[in-house]
Amino acid sequence: MAEQLTHDPATEVVGDGGSASGTARTRFRRFAPWLALGLLLVLVVVLGFFGRSGQDGTALSPVNPAPAGAMALAEVLSDRGVDVVQAESLEAAEASVTEGATLLLHDPDSWLSADQLSQLSGIADRLVLVEPTTIMLSELAPTIRQAGLIPAAEADVALPAACQVTDATAAGAITAGGFAYRGDLICFPPTSAQGGPPSGSYAATAAQDVVALGNGAILSNESIDREGNAALALRTLGATPVLVWYQPTPADLAPTDALVDPLNLLPGWVNPVMLWLLATALLAVLWRGRRLGPLVAEPLPVVVRAAETAEGRARLYQDSSSLDRAAANLRAATLLRLALRLRLPATSSVTEVVDAAARHSDRSPADLDKLLRTDAPASDAHLVRWSQDLDSLEKEIDAR
Repeated sequence: MAEQLTHDPATEVVGDGGSASGTARTRFRRFAPWLALGLLLVLVVVLGFFGRSGQDGTALSPVNPAPAGAMALAEVLSDRGVDVVQAESLEAAEASVTEGATLLLHDPDSWLSADQLSQLSGIADRLVLVEPTTIMLSELAPTIRQAGLIPAAEADVALPAACQVTDATAAGAITAGGFAYRGDLICFPPTSAQGGPPSGSYAATAAQDVVALGNGAILSNESIDREGNAALALRTLGATPVLVWYQPTPADLAPTDALVDPLNLLPGWVNPVMLWLLATALLAVLWRGRRLGPLVAEPLPVVVRAAETAEGRARLYQDSSSLDRAAANLRAATLLRLALRLRLPATSSVTEVVDAAARHSDRSPADLDKLLRTDAPASDAHLVRWSQDLDSLEKEIDAR
């Protein structure tokens, strides 16, 4: 029989010698980066929902101070005596248009149907269409037609007026971008249009009562001060004492309209967040993959049940007559489980566990000390009875 180890009762430790606080600190350090990333993601989502409460984040909105908004232009128009009215719906736009008013219509998502667009035809002295679609032109300005996109390569190029329209010649040149149009009056032709049918970033009817601006960015806070953008915007939108600024929303959809693409209803922050989540997932895959390595299928001749593993280990103890080793394992496991049940640290000594167990059971400290410390089974039958006594003690503590 293997030599039996002796233990100092005053210093014997139940657990593995580590402290609970030390384990907690280790786990916190391990998960701290992921916890910080999760909190940052939650913060971004919260800011996306509530960070701009009270502000209109719509591009070219007259009350949006962001780079894509048009608040700067609206304020300058107001300072010049133009009454800028932001219409929140089709009905509000119709009601706000008075005699001698200009109506600005910006509907890049085509929320208005053909019938709704026809309601706006002729109600204002001047109609300014920002980046109009084909259906908008067919209903509101049949003599103006789309001529395609202005190439991105010309984005940093200044387009000269190259026409006799007073508003355009006063501006001199504007920044390129957006769409080109053909009409009775054409200004700011893109370089790519040379040699083909005339087209320009600015088109108007012969009476100049309908104007199509192909590049809405010239009205934005970010670009209003470039080239002659401000001059063209102020003269085009400030020609009348009232400017009704109308940007349709999903609320303007006619009840009989076909359903629109649900993706168009998502807020603008969804795509960046989804890209961030995808990047985070890829980083996690790379991190875990490098740490664990590739998955390898290990062919096993047999599948061993957990119960058979425990029985096999018990038979090894039995065949080697290692009663002391088996008893030591049973004693250590029982002491650890009792310490957890009695809310004691894992480093508690046997004496501390015995005292706590005595307070939570009907057994005396002497009996518990004998069971948990001094009993040394001398035979297999004794070992079985002793293990049953340990199990009974745990059940008694649980019942309390």
